[in-house]
Amino acid sequence: MMDIDLQAYEEPTLVALYSRSVDLQPPEATLFERLRSKLGSMDVLDLGVGAGRTSLHFAPVARSYLGVDYSEAMIAACSRRMPGVRFLVGDARSMDFAADSSFDLVLFSYNGIDHLTGPERAQFLLEARRILRPGGFLIFSSHNSNFFPSIVANNRFRIGGSLRDTLRSLKWAMIFQLRNRGLSLRSALQEGRVVDGTHGFKSAGLYYIRPDLQIDALRALGMEEIACAPNAASEFLPPDDAGIRHFTSPWVYYVCRKPHG
Repeated sequence: MMDIDLQAYEEPTLVALYSRSVDLQPPEATLFERLRSKLGSMDVLDLGVGAGRTSLHFAPVARSYLGVDYSEAMIAACSRRMPGVRFLVGDARSMDFAADSSFDLVLFSYNGIDHLTGPERAQFLLEARRILRPGGFLIFSSHNSNFFPSIVANNRFRIGGSLRDTLRSLKWAMIFQLRNRGLSLRSALQEGRVVDGTHGFKSAGLYYIRPDLQIDALRALGMEEIACAPNAASEFLPPDDAGIRHFTSPWVYYVCRKPHG
């Protein structure tokens, strides 16, 4: 399935679009400021780096930095953008390029983890824990299944102001229904893969998960100091906050640490 997504991320128009991105998202900016004083003594692995948006911020201040993406075109764009910074074509499903306990921070931004299937993302989390040093940080974002009703609503057929608009709406509504046959589009979604229209439906789908369930998975992994924030928020909440289960943001940022012991 990821081969379909890879084709999209190799397209020059999409590479050019990602190359124009420079800003950290609000939760990323919060975590960057919290870690800024420590980054000079940290080895950072930045997964799903795209065209280097996060590299612009983390690479100059980290003790060492490695940016990884499975798209050769994206990595080439990174190298043009930041010559001298280390980038690698690699896959988060198989991190054999990283030794045990070799990084202090593993970052997987902009919902890159959601390109993985359920078993693959569970394997990734195990691998991230393996390559983190004791006390190391894992930061990632993931689509929020509480936003699923909005996805359904956005892809519902509507009569437009012109015949062309109406036919376009019918086209996308039919594609959405066909690509999501396995989902009950009228019920709440706890977790699962949704073909949500990303890149004009040039995607195998993205994994959505309710925030409290993702926190449960991190706890089961043995991670500590878990916190999360909606994608447009700057404040992180502790894992037992009652509001987390009901976040309605499109995606959620998570931060946690590998135990010191």
